[in-house]
Amino acid sequence: MDDTLQRWLEDALDARIVSITRPTIGGSRELYLVDVQSGDGRLLPVVVRCEAGSSFSGTEISPAKEAIVYRALEGTGVPVPRVLASAPDGAAIVLERVPGDSDLDALDARTRAATMASFADALAALHSLDVDTLSLPGFARPRTAEEHARLDLELWSRLAADDVTDLDPLIRYAGAWLWTNAASSVSRTALVQGDTGPGNFLALDGAVTGIVDWEFAHLGDPMDDWAWVEMRTPAEEVPALHARYARATGIAIDHDRVAYYRLAVDYRCAITTSLAVSRGGGARGWAPYLLQTQRYLDGIAARLSARLGIDEPDVDIPISSTDRAPYYDALLDGVRVAVQHLDDPEVRERTRNLQILVRYLRSFDESGRELEALDRADRAETFGDDPHFDDTIAAAGAAADEPTLHYLLRRHARQRTLWASLLDRPARPE
Repeated sequence: MDDTLQRWLEDALDARIVSITRPTIGGSRELYLVDVQSGDGRLLPVVVRCEAGSSFSGTEISPAKEAIVYRALEGTGVPVPRVLASAPDGAAIVLERVPGDSDLDALDARTRAATMASFADALAALHSLDVDTLSLPGFARPRTAEEHARLDLELWSRLAADDVTDLDPLIRYAGAWLWTNAASSVSRTALVQGDTGPGNFLALDGAVTGIVDWEFAHLGDPMDDWAWVEMRTPAEEVPALHARYARATGIAIDHDRVAYYRLAVDYRCAITTSLAVSRGGGARGWAPYLLQTQRYLDGIAARLSARLGIDEPDVDIPISSTDRAPYYDALLDGVRVAVQHLDDPEVRERTRNLQILVRYLRSFDESGRELEALDRADRAETFGDDPHFDDTIAAAGAAADEPTLHYLLRRHARQRTLWASLLDRPARPE
């Protein structure tokens, strides 16, 4: 942890730091588990979240915004940790460390079911709150049904325009389509966590002890949160959670709106990872964000195709081995061996992630130049010499223009080839 941050933490808590651990979890923020000791000898475990060059550093998605939500929810019955301190510049917050774990994979079936039921109850409690009673300075209030989606989409579009150096045109098309097709009805205005579900709450013995990670929170449609939940939850678990939530809130699950927001989830995540790439890597280094952007583009392509009723294309991909392939393979073997002998978990994670780049470069060596040439020809045939290509894509998305989407899907299929050895295997390289 940065020395300046350590000094601020000790001053803010009037305590002495005893230990600092940085877990290898989280992406958009740096996270530290810190034990501090007060003057009377009491030991206090806390969590520190800070920007530290993250995807959102310097934007309105900040730790200060999270602190507003945590404080607003104190005493409401929604389980959240207390804010113990917030840096004057808004770049860091200190939270009490509540008991529990965010990893549900090790739980037995009964405990997992109880934990997810507890989470559905917590989400019901959140969405049942009267937002007019919550102190949420700076949070925009939707005035129409469409604004329940559009106010947040406007934020993400602004982030992409201001901070992403090379936004993929498929993301731009999706953003325009989402804006135009915002739902004309909504069940109620709720405080939406955003980025919710397994991984962003802590639980112990089958009960949720704290919902965490509120940087995407906004006032909007409860179905937005359900799209995040469905992204992170096995499909067979979802119907029981829907039923439990509906009984507690009286809010029926609107599956069409959930599907709309599921596309919005991929759109927002693609912008998040594109921001990280533009800023040189964020909390996890550069390589995994390049790969994750492709995963979210896969989701955008599939969901737009389904919504517009068109088939994803088959494209002819030229692939030829080169004399350099053995060099890449030897480099991959060397990285694997190195990872096994690294004790520092952060260095081990960053080194493991180098495999992503090596695999990509190996694929590009085989077919990258040919694919770039094919795309230039396809774009010229579809759009001619269009000096306003970005505007054309946005207008096409707003109009659900199918020829433009067909081109973007062909482009994505070609681009995906360079990542296929990673996209078609588990998310973490071996």
